[in-house]
Amino acid sequence: MKAALVLLLAGAFATSPPHDSWTLAHARHVLMHKAYDVTDTSQADRPHYELTFSPRAAKSLGRGFVFDGLAHDTVTDRDVRVRFMFKRPGRITAFRGPAADWSQPSFPIHATFYYAWYPEAWLRDPVFPYSRFHPSLDYYSAYDARVVRKHTDAMLYANLDAGIYSWWSPDGYPQTDEIFSNYLAAARTTPFRWAIYYEREGYDNPTVEKIRSDLEYIRDRYASKPAYLKVDGRFVVYVYGDSADSCDTATRWREANTVGAYIVLKGFAGFRACSAQPDAWHQYSAALAEYDFSPDAFMIAPGFDEWSEQSPRLTRDVTRWRSDIAAMVASNARWQLVLTFNEWPEGTAVESAKEWATPSGYGAYLDALHELLP
Repeated sequence: MKAALVLLLAGAFATSPPHDSWTLAHARHVLMHKAYDVTDTSQADRPHYELTFSPRAAKSLGRGFVFDGLAHDTVTDRDVRVRFMFKRPGRITAFRGPAADWSQPSFPIHATFYYAWYPEAWLRDPVFPYSRFHPSLDYYSAYDARVVRKHTDAMLYANLDAGIYSWWSPDGYPQTDEIFSNYLAAARTTPFRWAIYYEREGYDNPTVEKIRSDLEYIRDRYASKPAYLKVDGRFVVYVYGDSADSCDTATRWREANTVGAYIVLKGFAGFRACSAQPDAWHQYSAALAEYDFSPDAFMIAPGFDEWSEQSPRLTRDVTRWRSDIAAMVASNARWQLVLTFNEWPEGTAVESAKEWATPSGYGAYLDALHELLP
């Protein structure tokens, strides 16, 4: 019995090294049994990672306790190549991750309006789901890193340069501000870029002071990130609007913009005659297949079919959609805009759905963009 106990203790020490032991085998064991919050201080944008290591990945920890290999980042749901020193009792030092892509697109810029207000928007009491269609990713959450990654990949597949992200201010609802950094992180090593769509103007008349405060917030929190969209070094902000907008709206934004933002306002009756002009104008309505605001912008929509309405305002037609894409490209407008990537309640999405799924996995509307956008 005593001999058996000695053998049992010996076996335990063989699989669980003493606290003061730091062999390569022990270090690999520690590496793959926890998650690590790491900031890459060697790079200007100081990207943050939440890393996990599979048993296979842990084998990349080699002599001198140097790791040079792939880790899984749960923030972006991607495997990333990283290098670091692993010190006892399980601390990552001298960390270096992948370099950012700091490039910016040139005109014409192809962009799409994007919504991260899910899962909230799937429900409009008492209706769930509030959509006539069935997205291929199901009724997803924008908080899911897998969804952010798949959407980023889908927009890249469609040859889109940027997403225009529905944003309701830091204190707004839906709470799109708190997850916008995840989208910037997912695009960091790609050429895809993000700009904010300032929604509040469409439902309110924010003061000059409020607009300026929000622009300063965007500048300080997001605009220095590699994946934020810029034109001539100026961070881009699109602005929604409503039927009450007038030249006074343009004046408010001109007075508020003391931070050098590139402002794209939504058009209204007589907007070209305003003395205060933004950097560009756009239209947001999917009731027509095409809107031509050249040379500023050209907008196209695949359809408009809201759940609560008896019939579509704009019926879907992939053949017509291909013609609309060709017209948009031929316009040579600086901003060539798709309404929308995933506004499912109004039925304007081009994201893959069961109703228009294709073998590519991206759906008929993104397939057409992939083929026809330069």
